[in-house]
Amino acid sequence: MTERYTSNDRRKGNKDDEYLSDTLTIWPKIVEYAGLSEYEAKVYLSLLGLGTAGARRLSLNCHVPRTKVYGTLKKLIDYGLVVEIPGAPKSFAPSSPEDAFSAVLNIVKKKAIDFTTIVENLTETHELIKSDTSPQQKVVWYLNEGDDIMGKCHEMMSQSKESLEIITSADGLTLLFNSAPRLLDQLQEQGVDIRLYSPLDPMVNPLARELSYLFAVKKVGVETPILFIKSDVRRFILAELDEQINNSHLISAIFSDDSTLLSMITLLLNDGKKGAVLRPLSL
Repeated sequence: MTERYTSNDRRKGNKDDEYLSDTLTIWPKIVEYAGLSEYEAKVYLSLLGLGTAGARRLSLNCHVPRTKVYGTLKKLIDYGLVVEIPGAPKSFAPSSPEDAFSAVLNIVKKKAIDFTTIVENLTETHELIKSDTSPQQKVVWYLNEGDDIMGKCHEMMSQSKESLEIITSADGLTLLFNSAPRLLDQLQEQGVDIRLYSPLDPMVNPLARELSYLFAVKKVGVETPILFIKSDVRRFILAELDEQINNSHLISAIFSDDSTLLSMITLLLNDGKKGAVLRPLSL
């Protein structure tokens, strides 16, 4: 009987050929991930696309020389990737990829978990060693006169949860309070421990006296025009003040949350607790 092929059969054949061609294109990944040779990968993928096939048809579809196909199929049978179907001529069928590659997947997963652990341990070692090495890079942000320095001061103050220390010259305290008269009150109501250090004497100066009713206010000798704000002993902003009559304003500032840098600047400023802060040396 002569077989007749309809247009539907031809279309189905074209789709099967296209699917088989697409499947065969991934053979390099099978080689890389499963450890198969090029011929082994191509023969196995060809069988997946064909379903069952003999050696001759496999050779034509995956372009592996026919003389190599039988040896390749024998190895694939040993690997558990291919099953031989009895008959004459012999034909072959692929094993389920999930079953065939389960061992490989488990090995790869174990390697990935093991390597992840190794990387985590190496990272931990690197961080420990880095903390002991010198010099270290510290992150400091800079604001100039064109930036909203006072806005950054307000932001840092409002983020305080536990403590807030302010060391500033006389004009700096006035400028800070006038820019946000309710901010300190709100923080105090939230339980933030607020301490102010400036040259203003609470016994004499009306502003210092008013503030002393609510906060710890101490007179210290700040002779350099600065505004230093330390929030929760974790972050700080240090601003330079341009003291002009009726027009004092902040002209530059740095801020950071680096603990080492904060400790050094606090030490330099003497924490505002032992008298003069940044008092210039006598010549």
